[in-house]
Amino acid sequence: MIIPLKPFYFIRHGETDWNRRNLIMGSQDIPLNEVGFSQAHEASSILANEGFGVIISSPRIRAKQTAEVISKKTNKMILFEEGLAEITWGEAEGQPPDPTKSIFNDADRPPGAETFSAFQGRVVEAIRAVLLREKIPLIVSHGGVFKALTYYLGYQDLRSSNCTPYLFKPPSEFSRLWLVCPLCQKG
Repeated sequence: MIIPLKPFYFIRHGETDWNRRNLIMGSQDIPLNEVGFSQAHEASSILANEGFGVIISSPRIRAKQTAEVISKKTNKMILFEEGLAEITWGEAEGQPPDPTKSIFNDADRPPGAETFSAFQGRVVEAIRAVLLREKIPLIVSHGGVFKALTYYLGYQDLRSSNCTPYLFKPPSEFSRLWLVCPLCQKG
Protein backbone atom coordinates (compact mmCIF):
# COMPACT_ATOMS: atom_id res chain seq x y z
CA MET A 1 0.00 0.00 0.00
CA ILE A 2 1.41 3.38 -1.03
CA ILE A 3 0.72 6.65 0.76
CA PRO A 4 0.14 9.51 -1.73
CA LEU A 5 3.12 11.85 -1.93
CA LYS A 6 1.29 14.84 -0.46
CA PRO A 7 2.28 16.86 2.60
CA PHE A 8 0.09 16.71 5.68
CA TYR A 9 0.04 17.79 9.30
CA PHE A 10 -0.30 15.53 12.32
CA ILE A 11 -0.89 16.18 16.00
CA ARG A 12 -1.37 13.81 18.90
CA HIS A 13 -4.20 14.72 21.29
CA GLY A 14 -3.58 16.72 24.46
CA GLU A 15 -2.86 15.18 27.85
CA THR A 16 -5.42 13.09 29.72
CA ASP A 17 -5.43 11.95 33.34
CA TRP A 18 -4.51 8.48 32.10
CA ASN A 19 -1.48 9.92 30.25
CA ARG A 20 -0.43 11.61 33.48
CA ARG A 21 -0.82 8.30 35.37
CA ASN A 22 0.98 6.36 32.58
CA LEU A 23 -1.98 4.06 31.90
CA ILE A 24 -2.77 2.43 28.55
CA MET A 25 -5.86 4.06 27.02
CA GLY A 26 -6.25 2.19 23.74
CA SER A 27 -9.93 2.16 22.76
CA GLN A 28 -11.09 3.75 26.03
CA ASP A 29 -12.76 7.15 25.60
CA ILE A 30 -10.80 9.25 28.09
CA PRO A 31 -11.25 13.08 27.91
CA LEU A 32 -8.57 15.75 28.03
CA ASN A 33 -7.59 17.15 31.41
CA GLU A 34 -6.89 20.86 32.08
CA VAL A 35 -3.29 20.50 30.89
CA GLY A 36 -4.54 18.81 27.72
CA PHE A 37 -6.90 21.69 26.93
CA SER A 38 -4.09 24.17 27.57
CA GLN A 39 -1.79 22.19 25.25
CA ALA A 40 -4.49 22.16 22.54
CA HIS A 41 -4.87 25.95 22.78
CA GLU A 42 -1.09 26.42 22.52
CA ALA A 43 -0.92 24.06 19.53
CA SER A 44 -3.81 25.88 17.85
CA SER A 45 -1.74 29.08 17.95
CA ILE A 46 1.16 27.28 16.29
CA LEU A 47 -1.15 25.81 13.64
CA ALA A 48 -3.13 29.00 12.98
CA ASN A 49 -0.91 30.08 10.08
CA GLU A 50 -0.12 26.66 8.62
CA GLY A 51 -1.41 25.55 5.23
CA PHE A 52 -3.95 22.84 6.00
CA GLY A 53 -7.51 23.03 4.72
CA VAL A 54 -9.38 20.46 6.81
CA ILE A 55 -9.05 18.66 10.15
CA ILE A 56 -9.43 14.87 10.10
CA SER A 57 -9.74 13.43 13.60
CA SER A 58 -9.95 10.15 15.39
CA PRO A 59 -13.45 9.89 16.90
CA ARG A 60 -12.06 9.23 20.41
CA ILE A 61 -13.05 12.05 22.80
CA ARG A 62 -9.46 13.10 23.57
CA ALA A 63 -8.70 13.61 19.86
CA LYS A 64 -12.12 15.13 19.19
CA GLN A 65 -11.67 17.71 21.99
CA THR A 66 -8.20 18.59 20.67
CA ALA A 67 -9.58 18.96 17.13
CA GLU A 68 -12.42 21.18 18.37
CA VAL A 69 -9.99 23.61 20.05
CA ILE A 70 -7.87 23.78 16.88
CA SER A 71 -10.96 24.14 14.67
CA LYS A 72 -12.23 27.08 16.71
CA LYS A 73 -8.88 28.89 16.34
CA THR A 74 -8.30 28.05 12.65
CA ASN A 75 -11.91 28.03 11.44
CA LYS A 76 -11.36 24.65 9.71
CA MET A 77 -14.00 21.95 9.38
CA ILE A 78 -13.56 18.67 11.31
CA LEU A 79 -14.25 15.26 9.75
CA PHE A 80 -13.94 12.03 11.73
CA GLU A 81 -12.16 8.87 10.57
CA GLU A 82 -12.51 5.64 12.58
CA GLY A 83 -9.32 4.27 11.02
CA LEU A 84 -7.34 6.92 12.94
CA ALA A 85 -8.47 5.60 16.34
CA GLU A 86 -5.83 4.34 18.76
CA ILE A 87 -4.83 0.67 18.82
CA THR A 88 -7.08 -1.55 20.90
CA TRP A 89 -5.12 -3.04 23.80
CA GLY A 90 -7.77 -5.41 25.15
CA GLU A 91 -7.15 -6.48 28.75
CA ALA A 92 -4.12 -4.15 29.04
CA GLU A 93 -6.29 -1.01 28.85
CA GLY A 94 -6.27 0.86 32.14
CA GLN A 95 -2.97 -0.78 33.16
CA PRO A 96 0.57 0.65 33.08
CA PRO A 97 2.61 -0.47 30.06
CA ASP A 98 4.82 -3.53 30.44
CA PRO A 99 8.38 -2.38 29.61
CA THR A 100 9.35 -5.94 28.64
CA LYS A 101 6.87 -6.00 25.74
CA SER A 102 7.18 -4.27 22.37
CA ILE A 103 4.35 -2.54 20.52
CA PHE A 104 5.76 -4.05 17.31
CA ASN A 105 5.75 -7.70 18.44
CA ASP A 106 2.41 -9.35 17.68
CA ALA A 107 3.34 -12.22 20.03
CA ASP A 108 3.33 -9.76 22.97
CA ARG A 109 -0.38 -8.95 22.65
CA PRO A 110 -2.67 -9.28 25.68
CA PRO A 111 -6.06 -10.99 25.19
CA GLY A 112 -8.45 -8.87 23.11
CA ALA A 113 -5.72 -6.63 21.69
CA GLU A 114 -5.33 -5.66 18.05
CA THR A 115 -2.12 -6.93 16.44
CA PHE A 116 0.41 -4.30 15.41
CA SER A 117 0.33 -5.51 11.81
CA ALA A 118 -3.48 -5.16 11.63
CA PHE A 119 -3.34 -1.79 13.39
CA GLN A 120 -0.62 -0.47 11.11
CA GLY A 121 -2.56 -1.65 8.03
CA ARG A 122 -5.68 0.16 9.31
CA VAL A 123 -3.73 3.36 10.00
CA VAL A 124 -1.92 3.40 6.66
CA GLU A 125 -5.16 2.74 4.75
CA ALA A 126 -6.93 5.55 6.65
CA ILE A 127 -4.11 8.01 5.97
CA ARG A 128 -3.97 6.97 2.32
CA ALA A 129 -7.71 7.66 2.00
CA VAL A 130 -7.38 11.01 3.81
CA LEU A 131 -4.55 12.10 1.49
CA LEU A 132 -6.60 11.27 -1.60
CA ARG A 133 -8.90 14.15 -0.67
CA GLU A 134 -8.41 17.53 -2.24
CA LYS A 135 -7.32 19.60 0.78
CA ILE A 136 -4.12 19.22 2.79
CA PRO A 137 -5.23 17.74 6.13
CA LEU A 138 -4.32 18.14 9.75
CA ILE A 139 -4.68 14.67 11.27
CA VAL A 140 -5.58 14.69 14.99
CA SER A 141 -4.93 11.28 16.46
CA HIS A 142 -2.92 9.26 18.97
CA GLY A 143 0.62 8.28 19.93
CA GLY A 144 0.20 4.72 18.64
CA VAL A 145 -1.06 6.02 15.29
CA PHE A 146 2.01 8.27 15.05
CA LYS A 147 4.26 5.30 15.87
CA ALA A 148 2.56 2.98 13.34
CA LEU A 149 2.76 5.64 10.63
CA THR A 150 6.37 6.65 11.22
CA TYR A 151 7.43 3.00 11.50
CA TYR A 152 5.78 2.37 8.12
CA LEU A 153 7.66 5.38 6.70
CA GLY A 154 11.01 3.94 7.83
CA TYR A 155 11.53 5.56 11.24
CA GLN A 156 12.05 3.05 14.04
CA ASP A 157 12.21 5.25 17.11
CA LEU A 158 10.09 8.38 16.66
CA ARG A 159 7.64 9.21 19.44
CA SER A 160 5.17 12.06 19.70
CA SER A 161 4.47 14.16 22.77
CA ASN A 162 0.97 15.31 23.58
CA CYS A 163 -0.06 18.17 21.29
CA THR A 164 3.21 18.62 19.39
CA PRO A 165 2.22 19.40 15.78
CA TYR A 166 4.22 17.92 12.91
CA LEU A 167 4.49 18.56 9.20
CA PHE A 168 5.05 15.42 7.13
CA LYS A 169 6.80 16.22 3.84
CA PRO A 170 6.95 13.57 1.11
CA PRO A 171 10.30 12.34 -0.23
CA SER A 172 12.05 14.65 -2.66
CA GLU A 173 14.44 13.90 -5.48
CA PHE A 174 17.24 14.11 -2.88
CA SER A 175 15.76 11.78 -0.26
CA ARG A 176 13.84 8.51 -0.17
CA LEU A 177 12.45 9.20 3.31
CA TRP A 178 9.52 11.37 4.32
CA LEU A 179 10.58 14.33 6.48
CA VAL A 180 8.81 14.48 9.83
CA CYS A 181 9.20 18.06 11.08
CA PRO A 182 7.97 19.17 14.52
CA LEU A 183 6.48 22.66 14.49
CA CYS A 184 7.15 25.04 17.34
CA GLN A 185 6.00 28.46 18.47
CA LYS A 186 7.64 31.20 16.41
CA GLY A 187 9.23 34.22 17.94
